[in-house]
Amino acid sequence: MKAEREKYIVKTLKGLEQVVKLELQERGINKCRVTNRAIEFHATKEQMYACNYHFRSAISILKPMFSFTAKDENELYDKVKELEWEKIFGLDKTFAISHSVSSDIFTHSQYISLKTKDAIVDRFRDKFNDRPNVDPKDPDIKLNLFIRGEKCQILLDSSGDPLFKRGYRKETNEAPLNEVLAAGLLSLSGWDKNSPLIDPMCGSGTIAIEAGMMLCNIPAGYYRTSFGFFNWEDFDIDLWKKVINEAKEKIDIDKGISISGSDLAMRSVRMAQSNLRNTPELNRVIRFKVEDALEFSSREQNGTILINPPYGERIYKDEVNVLYERFGNYLKENYKGFNLGVLTSNQEAMDLIDLEKTESFELMNGSIDCNFQMFKV
Repeated sequence: MKAEREKYIVKTLKGLEQVVKLELQERGINKCRVTNRAIEFHATKEQMYACNYHFRSAISILKPMFSFTAKDENELYDKVKELEWEKIFGLDKTFAISHSVSSDIFTHSQYISLKTKDAIVDRFRDKFNDRPNVDPKDPDIKLNLFIRGEKCQILLDSSGDPLFKRGYRKETNEAPLNEVLAAGLLSLSGWDKNSPLIDPMCGSGTIAIEAGMMLCNIPAGYYRTSFGFFNWEDFDIDLWKKVINEAKEKIDIDKGISISGSDLAMRSVRMAQSNLRNTPELNRVIRFKVEDALEFSSREQNGTILINPPYGERIYKDEVNVLYERFGNYLKENYKGFNLGVLTSNQEAMDLIDLEKTESFELMNGSIDCNFQMFKV
């Protein structure tokens, strides 16, 4: 019997929509609709499991469960209470509701979220004389309430914790690069996984570790211990085992490609090395060392250099400008033939890198608008 396909929405970061679209195609999902920071698609349960396990540039995967209209809080409560929540999760599971409300009718979004919670709890209490608990910090079930005008939608978060929580990064510096963004940079850079990858401003090592996982075909969720769909009533443990076993068969750690990271700060390198120890498969693939970005050394003759340098928020503007300019000159003298990718919000400093510009992408690093610029050295 052909597996049923259901609708899902994958959330991502600004500028990574096309990267996620390619990831969907790799999972055999070719029909999708790209919107702002999201992609709508239909998939089987097995594909949904695999998307959560494999996707590198997705934040979360949501499943639209219920859609209805409501003209006031009481109608909202009644319609939510009518829904068969017991088919989605059990009494032993905790839940929480996040909300996005834009409506002239529902003007107090927090109150609306509480009314929705009350309706779900009362549904269980009426049927079973018992109720599930609410846990806003670490719920088993994450629900998203989305209201525009009278139109209401409730979505179920299949990912649980955001997918950038890979499970390997225990230590970070002041401004850590999101794992999803790091993976997105690697994809946008055009790195072919057949040539070396160097990050000479590595911080806590995220770019290098994400590159190592990509190189060795280690799924993005390989080091995670749970996903949201584990707690759904219809969770199929055998299907999940099939997904992870098929993925494990494709892992290859003997590629012979060099990935390296360096940083002038000993503290950052120690963090990177600590995070690397949480990915034991990559211990022979990636090397971190203490080294000045203006003096970093490599025996490689070609490859890709990716950096997320200081933007200027934490050190003086003139120092940042000098750093960018000197870094570009150093590459020109020592790394001819390499590709360079720079993520920054500081366009003035970026323009001081005297190298041939190729592709450029508008992205966001947290709340900061950034430009990811590729250069040919």
